[in-house]
Amino acid sequence: MAGNGWGRNAVPLCAGVALGGALALEVFVVLVRLRRGDGNGHEHEKAQPFPFLSLASLLFLLGNALENARRFVTASPSTRGVMLAGAGQGWDYCYSCQTHVPPRCTHCFSCNVCVLRRDHHCTLLGQCLGYQNYRYFLCLLLHGAAALLFGCLLNASVVMSLQQEGSPVQTVLLLVMPWLMLLIGQVSVTTFIYAFVTDVCMVGFLFCTGFLLFHSLLTLRGQTTKEWFEGNRQYDLGWQSNLQDVLGEQWYLVWLSPFITSPLPGDGITFQTRKPRSEPLPKSRDF
Repeated sequence: MAGNGWGRNAVPLCAGVALGGALALEVFVVLVRLRRGDGNGHEHEKAQPFPFLSLASLLFLLGNALENARRFVTASPSTRGVMLAGAGQGWDYCYSCQTHVPPRCTHCFSCNVCVLRRDHHCTLLGQCLGYQNYRYFLCLLLHGAAALLFGCLLNASVVMSLQQEGSPVQTVLLLVMPWLMLLIGQVSVTTFIYAFVTDVCMVGFLFCTGFLLFHSLLTLRGQTTKEWFEGNRQYDLGWQSNLQDVLGEQWYLVWLSPFITSPLPGDGITFQTRKPRSEPLPKSRDF
């Protein structure tokens, strides 16, 4: 159901948990390999000096990412259960929900409900991004990007060590086209797996980083994606107020953990707008 998010989002949630667990397990194997060598009695020159510290850091990032993803899905940003008073200035009428909706609230045809301060529908997690879950979306992107970059660097270290006898061109081709290198018999299955996971981590890192930068810009400007396309900045109250509106009173701490309580200052229905600039009076001519 769209109200609780679990029925519709069970598949993407399970996929996210499986992906996170697989990445953690794979990186754990990488850390052990970097510590102990390649299995043939040869120690790697660039061994991981603190494998358990690195693993703990990775698990911290993955744990934060998965918990933020869970809270993003379960914190419904819709108008269901929200008492909407009589139509005020700037309110619209939603013919699908057959009710008046406040400004910045639009209907999502995937969730089949109106969403407060709706930005877009996240297909990967099966939930709309709105007023109540924007914080978890940003933190998910941050910790997800950091975890993917960490995994990418660790996997790349193993790939480099396994390709010590190969040329630099072969190493580049392995990272760019691992399937081709495997098919023509230039690398082993183990090396291919490490290279393939490295590529997946890199693509995921670029994807998360791009979304993080874009939505961080929107947050600092007090805009949604629709308002950004329209050039609408009437809700831009300054970067600090904009951060508080989205991340809550503890906006400077929420990046550390999703368990930190940070109440939002508003209700998602009414929003303060910036004061219109008064036009300067025309200069009088001297006769």
